[in-house]
Amino acid sequence: MPSRWAEKQTFIARRFFLATVAQAVVCGLLAWILAVIIGPPVPTERVRIPGAFIAGTLFLIAGSWFLQCSIMEVRRERQIPFRRDLLLALVSAMLFVGVQSFGLWAFSRATLDSHDPQQNAHGFIFMFTALHAMHFVVAQSVLLWVTLCAFMDRYDHEYYWGVTFASWFWHLLGIAWFGILCVFTIAA
Repeated sequence: MPSRWAEKQTFIARRFFLATVAQAVVCGLLAWILAVIIGPPVPTERVRIPGAFIAGTLFLIAGSWFLQCSIMEVRRERQIPFRRDLLLALVSAMLFVGVQSFGLWAFSRATLDSHDPQQNAHGFIFMFTALHAMHFVVAQSVLLWVTLCAFMDRYDHEYYWGVTFASWFWHLLGIAWFGILCVFTIAA
């Protein structure tokens, strides 16, 4: 006989697919709206940190804060604040990805083509940032799964491993992002 949780997993999997598509559309729309409103930067040979990367970092920090708050709330068995904090972390993740996508586009548009790769740090930094973005989309998917599971009563004060994992993953990528910002600063 299947457990109650096993029966809910199929339902969550369907919701996860739809929510993932909706999340991608929202992030893409945000990046596109920013591109239309702000437009491309003036091309230069100097490495400049796009303002979108700095603004996106604030969303990364906010998401980290909300994830830590969600862990504290689930440990106390406060389900409503726990779920609210997870939703706020998810919104922060979507804002981060949308703003960072615009920043990556702006960074690629701000590059004058230098044919000497030894004098051009743009490609190296772009690669690092794009790899970080791909990993962050995975972290965002983990956070989405955990949030959907939280709304299906998966986590309580005794079991909240998924929330802890999502938080660790998020923090690890945050540390990597600060490392990328340091590379930007050195290259500038």
